[in-house]
Amino acid sequence: MKRIAPCGIAALLAALAWNATADDGSTRLAPVVVTSERISAPWVESPTAIGVIDTDVQLGDAGLALSETLVRIPGVFTQSTYNLNQGLRLSIRGFGSRAAFGVRGVRVFVDDIPLTMPDGQTDLDALDLALVEQVEVLRGPASALYGNGAGGVLSITTRDRPEHQHGRVDVVAGELGERRMRGEVGMHNDTQSGLVSLAYRELEGHRDNMEAQSLNGSARYAQEIGEGTLAFNLAVLDIDAEDPAALTLAEVQANRRQANPGAVNFAVGESIRQERIGVSWRSPLNAQTDYRLRTWLGQRDFTNTLPFAGGGQTAFDRVFGGLGGQVDHRYGWAGTANTVSIGADIEAQTDERRRFDNSPGGVRGDLTLDQDERARGVGVYVSNQMAWQRITATTGLRYDRIRLSVGDGFQADGDDSGKREFNRTSVNLGLGYALTERSSVFTRYGTGFETPTNSELANPNGGGFNPALGPAEARNVEVGYKFDSTRLRAEGVVYRIRNKDELIRFELDGQSGRSFFRNAGVTDRDGVELSAVWQALPPLTASMSYSYNDFSFRNYQLAGDDFSGNALPGLPKQQWFAELAYQPLPAWTTRLQAVGQDRVFVNDANSVRVPSYTVLNARLSWTGEFAGRQITPYVAVNNLLDREYNDNLRVNAGFGRYYEPAADRVVLGGLSVTF
Repeated sequence: MKRIAPCGIAALLAALAWNATADDGSTRLAPVVVTSERISAPWVESPTAIGVIDTDVQLGDAGLALSETLVRIPGVFTQSTYNLNQGLRLSIRGFGSRAAFGVRGVRVFVDDIPLTMPDGQTDLDALDLALVEQVEVLRGPASALYGNGAGGVLSITTRDRPEHQHGRVDVVAGELGERRMRGEVGMHNDTQSGLVSLAYRELEGHRDNMEAQSLNGSARYAQEIGEGTLAFNLAVLDIDAEDPAALTLAEVQANRRQANPGAVNFAVGESIRQERIGVSWRSPLNAQTDYRLRTWLGQRDFTNTLPFAGGGQTAFDRVFGGLGGQVDHRYGWAGTANTVSIGADIEAQTDERRRFDNSPGGVRGDLTLDQDERARGVGVYVSNQMAWQRITATTGLRYDRIRLSVGDGFQADGDDSGKREFNRTSVNLGLGYALTERSSVFTRYGTGFETPTNSELANPNGGGFNPALGPAEARNVEVGYKFDSTRLRAEGVVYRIRNKDELIRFELDGQSGRSFFRNAGVTDRDGVELSAVWQALPPLTASMSYSYNDFSFRNYQLAGDDFSGNALPGLPKQQWFAELAYQPLPAWTTRLQAVGQDRVFVNDANSVRVPSYTVLNARLSWTGEFAGRQITPYVAVNNLLDREYNDNLRVNAGFGRYYEPAADRVVLGGLSVTF
């Protein structure tokens, strides 16, 4: 394919900025305030790479996964939109790409409560997408203030009150057996707000052995008490999902809709039951000082079946929780305005994990593993943000102590009990300069780390922890430019990352689908990230994002093979997103999207490559009144031109089973009614 020149796109953004400085009053992009740095600040003044999306720009989206929002932010790569068993896979600047399912290497927060588990694993399956108001993605070294997760921070804000007076009902139906029913009811006044929602989803899927049902429940309540705000949130999840697993290239070419034969034979799937509750408090101490406290507690019951016999079934009962606090103090010194923040996080997790033999049909066999796994984490941090005339400077320092332990209760094969402890200090330094009221440049340096999760520490030679696996440590430097006017918002960032002891996924023969991990020496990541939203005409908005990812092994030898110089598997060289949104009348919105990626290698040897692709998506929505109610019918079409591509790739999979084909053209229709 023809390469896209980053310098050409940067020149285009600069030209748009030059032509968008005049404010004619006809159109206006809403101002953006970011909070992901743990200090609220206008987006253009924040000296870091951060993407912010308000979801009201996504009228008519299919609502399949959070990827529909994240695709607008450069540097973010998502997979597994359609497979509810695996869940959405997310990586930022390549961190997290090792995950076979869910999210690793990235810290995720919902309403300031951690969704990431104490051991570093995150699942996005308990999120009601209809409640999401804003998504912020903090990329790069500033994320060091959040601890274990070198890639970045995903911060999600949800509604705590109904969109209109009382509530809303949503109904969705379409191809692939997609059926969704959702309802919410709430209240709000000057001092309190509350919302309760329940969402049910059924999906047959575009492949065999892919049926899924999920039930998400959410409740939020906020009460102003004096000058402070006390907030409660509750989330419950009940999901059962089959997994068609990955195919070889020959199997894909023969029948893209088929499941892995082992997945059918062993009835591969998972079942999850989870409850999570969080409480937070924000209040000023005085005119110069604010503080916030939060605590959370939850439990998760999980069972799954994998497509092999020996130890092919897993079950665990998890209890997790934590607490955190932060104090922000504003002060002046030598003509500068400063905000210093001091905070601490304490987290804990306990898993009672068991593994069993598996028989055809998913029949549970003999116990092969029984161990208690614990994760404990303590982190303390301090940061300061200073403003002087046109200059903004930030400094941050964080210390983390993470302890993972396992107690072996199945000692027929010996005692595999053990523990691992990781102590790391992370730093970040940032400097920004305001060129004008609308534009700024910045640079930032920082270090970060990511430890293996409990499940990733699984020993390929038996029970207990893998003694050879350690954390990855990253050094990151970036330089960026921001522009924000009433008609154009644009950002360009160039970065370099040196990552030591990269965590790499692999499989063992006879255990297809089960993940093990190893460290892979040193990797280099050089990248360019560009994004823009342009109000070209009052009814026409153009949006784009582009990422250039030059990720490679700097030093990596394995079993006599030298992979130094090879590209990191599972990550595209380039990614792109473009959208035209046309709103000729206030009630109508039409959007056309192009989403694509460059070629991807799927193994460390770079011997197998998946070609590039671009798919088109279309959206049409209308908002009006009927019988005194506001109604919004919409139609969403994914993969408009019926392109064949892969929804997910399994890196270094055994027997060449790398591929999970995506759906063909998919048409969905929905209706929202507010009351």
